[in-house]
Amino acid sequence: VLTLLEIAEKVGLDVMSAGVALAWATEAFEKGLLSEKETLIPLKFGDAGAYAQAVKHLGLGANDFYRLLGQGTLKAAEQYGGADFACVLGQEMAGYATGEVFFISQALGFRHAHLDAGGYSYDQKQKEKDVAQAVEFLVQDEKARVFLTSMVSCLFAREVYKEAVLADCLNAVGYRDLAENVDSVAQRVQKMRWQMRMKTGFDPGSVKIPERFKQVVTWKGPLDRNYLDSLQKAYTQEILELAKLGETSP
Repeated sequence: VLTLLEIAEKVGLDVMSAGVALAWATEAFEKGLLSEKETLIPLKFGDAGAYAQAVKHLGLGANDFYRLLGQGTLKAAEQYGGADFACVLGQEMAGYATGEVFFISQALGFRHAHLDAGGYSYDQKQKEKDVAQAVEFLVQDEKARVFLTSMVSCLFAREVYKEAVLADCLNAVGYRDLAENVDSVAQRVQKMRWQMRMKTGFDPGSVKIPERFKQVVTWKGPLDRNYLDSLQKAYTQEILELAKLGETSP
């Protein structure tokens, strides 16, 4: 694993996206959708030596296939098939498979990142399937993270830098008005971000969750497709509400 991480860094790849891309390529190879003509080497799960070569091929764009795969896993799947097992949620998935709330959080989130909101944490703590409660968590948690990251804080510190502590910090350096309006400012910035996202072409209603995610089994049991679909519809509606224009006056 460390060898593959080092190679990925040396050829300038994001290791998460590269891993998801090559996992898809391996399964596509096993299913006969790809051949050695495309992959240049036989890909097999557990064969670290083969992946060491494949990571280099991907980073260097060794042939047409790897150059296409370098544009994204779904881009390659559109041409070769296998979109059902392409583990992409807006972009190649983060290293979590905690359940419905996380899958929707990354698939629809502002940056398609596990850090947009703590959906993974919600899945790990909440057993009940309350759509309204889960969506409210995603919206409020995103809002808090928007302000925290605007303060250039590491999200690992988010349990320390709650709103009250942030207000104390701002007061200490003379930003009293901002300190007294942390929540409203965070909400305004959150809305502005979503408005910009929509203006640049994002359509949350068109997002599709690949079939592979619907086969996941978590500590709560098999993934609930109805719960997943309901979450997606409800969170989509909340995003559209956040992105309404004319509601972010200075």
